[in-house]
Amino acid sequence: MADGLVLHPLDNHLWNALNGAWAGYSRAVGRIRLLSPDIARVVALEAVSPANLSTLAWAMAVGEEILVIAPQVLQSTAELEVQSVKPVLQMVADGPIPAAPDIATVRLSAADFPQMLALVDVARPGPLGPRALELGNFRGIFDGAKLVALAGERLRFDRYTEVATVCTHPDYRGRGYARAVVSAVMQEIVDAGRTPFLGVDDSNIAAIRLYEALGFTHRSTFYLSLVKRTGEVGQADR
Repeated sequence: MADGLVLHPLDNHLWNALNGAWAGYSRAVGRIRLLSPDIARVVALEAVSPANLSTLAWAMAVGEEILVIAPQVLQSTAELEVQSVKPVLQMVADGPIPAAPDIATVRLSAADFPQMLALVDVARPGPLGPRALELGNFRGIFDGAKLVALAGERLRFDRYTEVATVCTHPDYRGRGYARAVVSAVMQEIVDAGRTPFLGVDDSNIAAIRLYEALGFTHRSTFYLSLVKRTGEVGQADR
């Protein structure tokens, strides 16, 4: 609750996930939560405030960098220097799923993880940590023995599940594979009685159009800020 208003669960999705179903994958320090580094170097703040930013700096080593997801642009402080800021559209699909292409997808398992890493390394949809398969289901498309497309689940809280790590090998784009794997993941989420949501770089027009065609609509904009702990002396210093 803020200023007497009840916030929507998606207004601070990472914080809500790390205080719910994902609590075991994070470490609490005051009113911030640091995601386990073997998943991603990301932190959630209950709110963007001088006190919470100071707590974050206290939890970091000098020179260390971490990503902060927040509904506003972060400003540098004496203890934290903002290295970059990237707008990310939060999109939600709360209606019927459009018909999927007639392309077979399969559930991926630990045996497929080396190929998942190799595909992510080529397609670069974002990091894929070693514990990714603990967090949700993944669907993929193979060309023979080669994995050429995948999508999976990530954050889960309240009635929402995040669609993430959507990628297709560059040699296989334009064949409807991304739509097929995302549709398959969405269907599993809906079948579980939950609502799919995702985040997409605001400059990735092709991906945004794909997600809109699958029934996702833009709900809000978040900012992914890379911050670095400086050597300045301040409240955060141990």
